[in-house]
Amino acid sequence: MSELIIFGSGGHAKVVIEAVRARTPDRPIILIDDDPSAAGRVVLGIPVSGTRDWIASNISGSPVALGIGNNRGRSELLDWLASEGCEVEPVVHPSAIVGSTVSIGAGAFVAAGAVLIADSKIGEAAIVNTAASVDHDCQIGKAAHIAPGVRLCGNVSVGERSLIGVGTAVRPGMSIGADIVVGAGSAVVTDLIEAGTYAGCPARRIDA
Repeated sequence: MSELIIFGSGGHAKVVIEAVRARTPDRPIILIDDDPSAAGRVVLGIPVSGTRDWIASNISGSPVALGIGNNRGRSELLDWLASEGCEVEPVVHPSAIVGSTVSIGAGAFVAAGAVLIADSKIGEAAIVNTAASVDHDCQIGKAAHIAPGVRLCGNVSVGERSLIGVGTAVRPGMSIGADIVVGAGSAVVTDLIEAGTYAGCPARRIDA
C-alpha cells in the first residue's frame, strides 16, 4: 500500500485524514504544509514533516491528496503539483454514495454522507462536503466547494473556485459562475454569472 502525502494541516486536512483512515485504516499518511506556523504541528497523531520542498527530496512518486480548504489555494496547489509531475489522488469517504456514472477529478474530496448520482462531474480539487447532494448531470468546476448540507438539483453547473454555502438549495438547471460565494441557507432560483457574493431567498448579490 503506497504512502499518501496530504498537503495541509488545518481543519480540512483533518477531514481528509479521517476519510482516508475510514477507507484504508492502515495506509501510512504524511503531512506537509507551506505555512511556517505549521512546523512541529501534530494533526490527529500525524506530525507535519515539512513544506512542499519535502516532496521532491523524500518520497518521489507517492500520491498527494489536497488538505487545503481555501479554494484558490487548492487550485494553485493542484497546478503546482501537476507541473512537478506528481500524482494527485481524489479522496472519497466510504459512507458517500457515488453513482457508477459519476466522474471525480484529481485532488477532489467527497465527504461522509454525500450523495452524487447519474452523470455528475466533480472537477479537479473540488470539495463535496458532508451530507451534500449533487443530483444528475451536475457539473462542479475545478476547486469549487459544495458545503455541508447543500442541495444541488439536476443539471446545475458551478464554476471554478466558487463556494456554495452551508444548507443552500439550488433549483434545477441553474448556472453559477466562477469565483462566486453563495451565503449559507440561500435559495438559488436564477443563474448567478458575475463573480461576487450572493445570499438570501432568493439569492441576490450583496457585495455590489
